[in-house]
Amino acid sequence: MTISLSFTSLLVAEPDRSVAFYADVFGLPEVASLASPHFRGLRIGPTVLGFSGPKAYELLHLTEPAPGSVGVDTFLTFEAASIEEVDELTDRATAHGATVLAPPAETYYGAWQAVLADPDGHVFRINHLRLDD
Repeated sequence: MTISLSFTSLLVAEPDRSVAFYADVFGLPEVASLASPHFRGLRIGPTVLGFSGPKAYELLHLTEPAPGSVGVDTFLTFEAASIEEVDELTDRATAHGATVLAPPAETYYGAWQAVLADPDGHVFRINHLRLDD
């Protein structure tokens, strides 16, 4: 089994503004195949620096924080080599104390993905997605 960090994502008010800022400051190329009304991403080595809009709270089965309060705003995505590995790693994570927020299923952009919280409450995804760019 080979695992890599495929995405690190920030939950932001305006993904277009955030992607423009980081692309301009660091000269990072956009991953055009991932662009949607809810998400934009930049390539930074083998990882995508993602910017998810407010709709991500619903899509990830997370509670959106009240204005002025602190909530989930960052999450890691671990890339598995297959759908079966996503399922296996989800089972392994829950056996070690993780809580499943969204069970393994196909996303609107074609990934097979589970969303979990570790025993300290940090949110992460276990994902299988093939990117062309």
